[in-house]
Amino acid sequence: MKQANLLALFWEGFEPVQHTCVDSRTLTIRLQAKAAPVPVCSHCGRQVSQIHDVHWRRVRERDLFSYRVWLEVPVRRVRCPDCGPSRERIPWLAGRRALTLAMVRWVEALTALLPVAHVARLLGLHWHTVKAIDHQRLARELPAPDLSRVRRLVMDEFALHKGHRYATAVICADTQQVLWVGEGSSRAAVRPFFTWLGPAVCQQIEAVAMDMNTAFDLEVQRHCPNAAVVYDLFHVIAKFGREVVDRVRVDQANQLRQDRPARQVIKRSRWLLLRNQDNLSDAQATRLEELLAANAPLM
Repeated sequence: MKQANLLALFWEGFEPVQHTCVDSRTLTIRLQAKAAPVPVCSHCGRQVSQIHDVHWRRVRERDLFSYRVWLEVPVRRVRCPDCGPSRERIPWLAGRRALTLAMVRWVEALTALLPVAHVARLLGLHWHTVKAIDHQRLARELPAPDLSRVRRLVMDEFALHKGHRYATAVICADTQQVLWVGEGSSRAAVRPFFTWLGPAVCQQIEAVAMDMNTAFDLEVQRHCPNAAVVYDLFHVIAKFGREVVDRVRVDQANQLRQDRPARQVIKRSRWLLLRNQDNLSDAQATRLEELLAANAPLM
């Protein structure tokens, strides 16, 4: 009896009357409504003593040790004078989901730390169930962006899967809030973001930071006429090194075909030319000075 009273602390208004070990991993607990509490209409919150009918619901509870726990709950429909026949309000059930509120909170806590697929596999739930709970959590915890404050944007692409499949994320540079995520990185893929912003907000955009993505650049110029496009330094230096420094170095090496030792020196100088001069050793710095002094185009 003491054990039953302890378990009753988890399910307000109900008490366990029977439990069954379905297998080594699954436990089913049958509940019954306590006699004292008067059921409450789920629509208007009014206490109603007249019962219309009772049906059984099977809902998932949080795991207990190594067991996955299922509850068999008798849910009553009351004859509410205002709402007619309606379900009673059970505060520890998560609406019409076949989950308890404690189970939903546990899923939310895990999805904040782990990928949705991992949580679904860990708890034995469907991927779409976990995803819907995580989406509800994000909608509750993350406020809607205040577009009137958006002045500077950051646009970037990230890989979705192997095989060069990408998605695009747009972030407000001032609040660091993610504004939009869409699959693809082409002009057509990012255009819905500017449609969502609307012409008025697009007019107030002052700057957009991005890598050297032509699609992003062209769409920003089309929709945000007042925005300055700012390329991130990493890609600027990488592109300069690849398309300018490398091109000059190869051309100079080709002109020295007759002087094999000098040609080898220039061919092997790629990383010496591209490396940050602050990170060069004394020997490397001396070698770079001699190289530039001997070859004016590289300088």
